[in-house]
Amino acid sequence: MSNNSPITIKDLKSPKGTFLLGHLLQFNTYNKHQVLERWVEESGHLFKIHFIGKEFIVSANPNLNNKILRARPETFKRFSKIDEILKEMGINGVFNAEGMTWKRHRKPVTEALNLKNIKAYYPIISEKTENILKKFKNYVANNKQTINVQKEFMAYTIDITTEVAFGYKLNTINNNVNSFQKHLEVIFPKINSRVTAPIPIWRYFKSKSDKTLEVALKGIKTIIYDVIAQAKKRIEANPQLREHPTNFLETLLVDDTNTKLSDDEIYGNIFTMLLAGEDTTSNSLSWTLFYLAQHPEIVKKIRQEAIAIYKDESVLKNYKNSELLKYTNAVIQESLRLKPTTPQLYLESNTDTIIDNFSIPKGTCIILQNKVAQTKDDYFSEANTFIPERWLKNGCPLHNNHTPNIVRTFGGGSRYCPGMHLAKSEMVTLISTLCKHFNFKLESKPETIKERFEFTMYPENLEITFTNV
Repeated sequence: MSNNSPITIKDLKSPKGTFLLGHLLQFNTYNKHQVLERWVEESGHLFKIHFIGKEFIVSANPNLNNKILRARPETFKRFSKIDEILKEMGINGVFNAEGMTWKRHRKPVTEALNLKNIKAYYPIISEKTENILKKFKNYVANNKQTINVQKEFMAYTIDITTEVAFGYKLNTINNNVNSFQKHLEVIFPKINSRVTAPIPIWRYFKSKSDKTLEVALKGIKTIIYDVIAQAKKRIEANPQLREHPTNFLETLLVDDTNTKLSDDEIYGNIFTMLLAGEDTTSNSLSWTLFYLAQHPEIVKKIRQEAIAIYKDESVLKNYKNSELLKYTNAVIQESLRLKPTTPQLYLESNTDTIIDNFSIPKGTCIILQNKVAQTKDDYFSEANTFIPERWLKNGCPLHNNHTPNIVRTFGGGSRYCPGMHLAKSEMVTLISTLCKHFNFKLESKPETIKERFEFTMYPENLEITFTNV
């Protein structure tokens, strides 16, 4: 190979695997993202792996990853198996759509979740934050200070997402579990297991959990289609909703552009929002509290900021004031950098292409490992230390390395996550509120809190003790 010849897949190194199964047994584990991190150390920032003959390229090179993300959707698409599994479940939304279908979905969905509409939805976030604050205060008052925050934050994000998505009022925060929530709890783990399964056994033999999934999908579909019908009647009876829709569903229904979505497509996008809005945000909140429980001096700074901005209010009521919570936002950014809930993305090439002198044939499956670069001193000074000040202007002169554009928490290019503003609003509001009212303490040593990956990455066994300020 001459010096000017592109690097090809056959030129890439590969970590140690087995003859027939390849790297499947090592990868098929609860911490597959950490397995990829170890392989980066072993084989470099660009290497290949295979699962029973199915070859994948793994890139931990942030420049290459950025160019690949920017080349979507024309040159690269989401890993086709993800789309296959979701469509098999009747889900066809902006998350898994490709090509012209994606372009049709993208505009109305993005507009439904733009800053203007997030401001309109903000009273929902504020109300749910008030609910969970009351619950935690009640825990502390009754000497139940040690809290499984992962479970509680999941309830918080479910209640927000379902009401923002289609006006469906749950009260999961106060343990009022209904059939809708039970169905969601069945569906999300099954999506993860099917996407990562080497053989689609459920298509030939349905286990008990597969049959439970079918019931759950049918139940969710019945509820959402009923809500769509009700929303149409509500809009017809109240024309003002065309100018001021109160939720994501109403915004999609009043869209007057040529991209108007069918009921099936609206259902797919509501389901996509539930999928994306529940786990990712709750996991990010949990990781943020994991760090705050180890840094009382940072909690104090957030508290001081909260008192300065919304004074005697127990919870922030005004969206505009949330934009003033600069330090709280920096804390969120630092948590997302160190503990991204989607540490890798799975893509596939639509055509033959060459990027950074690397030849990528059509149909090549690529795993973009983004977490490695986010925690390297090449890109961030003291990269493995939790330092929110690095995200503030003139925050700390010691941080010579600061490369924010390599952080891919919400993806990149034209297919970045449209729910980014909603997720950040939830996180900034809740973290500011909790720090204003409580101090925190980890109930176990930090090294015992394990990273677990099930479609998204979350902290296992995270329990935190809350005490009143």
